[in-house]
Amino acid sequence: DNDGTIYQLLDMQHAGWHASNSKVNHASVGVEISNVYYTKYQDTYVSRGFGERPILSGIKVHGRELEDFLGFYPIQLKALAALWEAIHSCTDTPFELPVEDHAISPEVVAGRFSGFLNHYHVTLNKIDCAGLDNEKILEDAKGLV
Repeated sequence: DNDGTIYQLLDMQHAGWHASNSKVNHASVGVEISNVYYTKYQDTYVSRGFGERPILSGIKVHGRELEDFLGFYPIQLKALAALWEAIHSCTDTPFELPVEDHAISPEVVAGRFSGFLNHYHVTLNKIDCAGLDNEKILEDAKGLV
């Protein structure tokens, strides 16, 4: 959530339909980070007491530059690192990232990757979580072990 709270909505033994790819869905844990993305909603976050979100610019996904968009609160990134560490500890998921940055990963799509990834690694139809510093999140998660 906006304050870093993590909610589990589906038992890990069940497949969610978060990645538009059955191989990935059945072998992964889907994570949604609260964020409306569009900058026109910045005032809503401020008026509800959450404060301004960072605005990300110049981010490319699938080879195209995205319009400016709202990033994540630092507390959300801290919670994500803690979640990645918990997933690693509970499932032996390796602390690995796809080689491809902000693009589809053939290894992920084929079901041959084990580690942490974003939706954009799976399909051209997804851009989330564009702008997320996966390497920093991974290093922070490793530091929690």
